Parts: sequence; structure tokens; C-alpha cells
Amino acid sequence: MRIVLVLWLCCIWPAMAGTLLLATEHFPPYQIEQRDHAVSGFVADKVIAMLRQAGISYQLQAYPWQRAYNTVLNTPNSCLFSLTRTPLRERDFIWIGPLSHSEWTLYALRGRYHAFASLDEVRGLRIGTYNGDVRNEYLNKLGMRVDAAPQDKDNIDKLLQRRIDLWVSDQFTAGGLLHQRGLDARVEPVLSFNRVGLYLGCNRAVDADVPLRLQQAMQLLKRDGSWGVIEQRYARWPDMSPAAH
Repeated sequence: MRIVLVLWLCCIWPAMAGTLLLATEHFPPYQIEQRDHAVSGFVADKVIAMLRQAGISYQLQAYPWQRAYNTVLNTPNSCLFSLTRTPLRERDFIWIGPLSHSEWTLYALRGRYHAFASLDEVRGLRIGTYNGDVRNEYLNKLGMRVDAAPQDKDNIDKLLQRRIDLWVSDQFTAGGLLHQRGLDARVEPVLSFNRVGLYLGCNRAVDADVPLRLQQAMQLLKRDGSWGVIEQRYARWPDMSPAAH
């Protein structure tokens, strides 16, 4: 699989020489892939603003998370977001940020369980995760019983069908997805257990000046108020966006 991925990159990348490949996943509201494959979102808009401020040309592409992650690991002039910074990943990327934060939360069918005090209380229950996600990695390390789906949104149906007992997601994302599907009354949060920073992670062979220019651009956007304007734009998500995600 790794050989196939490298060969695929060799075929497409010469045509994009000098352009930064920016990879992400559809994970609203942080990254929202529209029907025309354009990408916007709470973090995506910040990253795009940083690139424009820094004068860096880029190509932005949304993939399933595992493919996005592997693509950036194997492509010198590339970066990935929104990436959680962990000790295991520390040496694989050059880190820029944090761009935002994520509140990891467990969800259950309303009334099925009481609110939990800690992860120890859910040991043995089936927890829905998705392939390549850091929450899947984190819970696996703790010896929890995880059930990984191809995409995070698949876990909502798995929860409704009782194929899993709990679903772990980001609080901001899960709340919006449930609201969009009219499931606010059927699914409820039962435990928030971790808060992490979300970063832009660049391949360690990226052009040397790119991380510095992007970090400087982020500071400028914060100082001139543009950063806060982007955050306010998504404060009412998902009601603020008429687009189908």
C-alpha cells in the first residue's frame, strides 16, 4: 500500500512543483467539504487566511482522514490539518498553531446511561471511533473496547442501531451533526474527558521558510482581528450555513 501511494504521488506532484499540498478531511465545522469539493470551515478558513497572508501558493484537498495523513507523511511539500499533537506524532511533523481546540466527548442514546464520572466507568462498553483518528488511538492505548468505522458520521447510525454503546467525537462537531439530523433529543453527551489543541502539521521536508512564514502570518491575523472574525463566522454553526455538508 505504501509503494502504491508513493507511486501515485510521483505521478501527480511534478505538475504541482512549488505549490504546497494542503490535505484535510471533512470534519465539520472545522473542515467542511462542499458539493463542489471546495473546503471551508472554522479551521480551514484560518489556514487559508494564513497562506494568503504569507503569500504561499497551495492546493487544498479533502480526503478520508487516513489517506490525508499518509499523503502528507509521504509528500515533502505538504501540510495537514486539523492535527492533534501527540508524543507519538511529535517527530513526524513540523507543528504550527494551535489553530483551535477540541473537546473529546462520549455520546449515548438519551436515557440509556447516566452521566459518567471517568473513562474507567465505560470500560467494556463498545465505543464508536473511526479509522486513523487520534481518539481511536488514545482509547486503544487505554485498553478500551473500540469499534472503528470508515468515517465519523457513520457512528451516529451505529449508535441509533445499538451496534455501539457510545460514540466518541468532538463536542462542537457532534452537536452540529446531531442538530442537522434532528437527533438532539435522542442522543446526549455523557462524558467530556479530554481537551486538545488542533494544529497544522507539515512534512519535515517542507521548504524551510514555510513554517516560519505561516507562524508569523497566524500572529498577524490574531493582531489585526481577522482570527476573531473567522471564529465569529462559525459561532452559530450549523444554523449559519445553508450548504449541504
